[in-house]
Amino acid sequence: MTLLNLASDGLPNILVTLTATLHRARRPLTRADLLARIAPAGVVDEEKMARQTLNRWLELGLFEEVDESIRLAQPLELATNDEAALLVAVRSAARRCALSDVNNPDLWAHREAKAADLTRSLAWLLAQDIYRFTFSDIERLEGNQIADADSRLMRNDTRQNGLKYWGHFLGFVRQPGGGDVDPTTAIRESLARCVASGEGMPATDFIRNLADELPVLDGGRWRLAVEDRLERQALPVLAEGQLSTALSRALIQFIMEGLLIFENRADVGRSIVLTGRDGMRPDYRFSWVRLSEQTRRKSA
Repeated sequence: MTLLNLASDGLPNILVTLTATLHRARRPLTRADLLARIAPAGVVDEEKMARQTLNRWLELGLFEEVDESIRLAQPLELATNDEAALLVAVRSAARRCALSDVNNPDLWAHREAKAADLTRSLAWLLAQDIYRFTFSDIERLEGNQIADADSRLMRNDTRQNGLKYWGHFLGFVRQPGGGDVDPTTAIRESLARCVASGEGMPATDFIRNLADELPVLDGGRWRLAVEDRLERQALPVLAEGQLSTALSRALIQFIMEGLLIFENRADVGRSIVLTGRDGMRPDYRFSWVRLSEQTRRKSA
């Protein structure tokens, strides 16, 4: 069981269709009913892929089968039923499911890996210097950074393509076929669970909340587990409080948008500092963060 083999384990677009169909269903759907709705026999040539996608996410627990009916294990979290909101809700549910403890019992498993191959690949990807990383160089980079050959995943196009497409869908890569590593979408969709309302919170607490919500980011449990396997000099050493280029890229974007307000307060001891293309950005050192007034009004 894996997620990086698209041909045998399903596709993101089919997952969205399955989830949306179950969310909108007015009555319980059997497996046959569900598959017939999204991949009718003789109409589309996706029946096998639909079945494989359904089976994989049943095993991961996004769906459940009760009394011969398929349903969502948890209702989607969305305020409106428009297409954009539905896509965000499906992506958020899939992301939490894939990165959960239950689906990563052994991050380095070779068999019955559940979501571990995707999770550890995302954690490794987000640890890179994103301004110098390219997917075309991914196999060489992983080989240089992970001495144990059995722990490497990017040794064939199958897994690389799986990482590109699932990484994009889950909000960590800009384009579905690769492109820039950028967790802005995943972080944006997680902010409501990570930033205190009102006056805000210490920036270090915010980063810790992000790591709990998205454990492939800086300080997250899956990120730390992957970093522990890397060669000692694999990546530049970050100073205390310094964030990775990937996480920094998202936060700089939020600053430019006016989504988050970062400040310095004399009564807050610890701080964070962002990293840009050329290294640490002392002008982006902060101890406090809050949602902008505009963002709070939209969230209300």
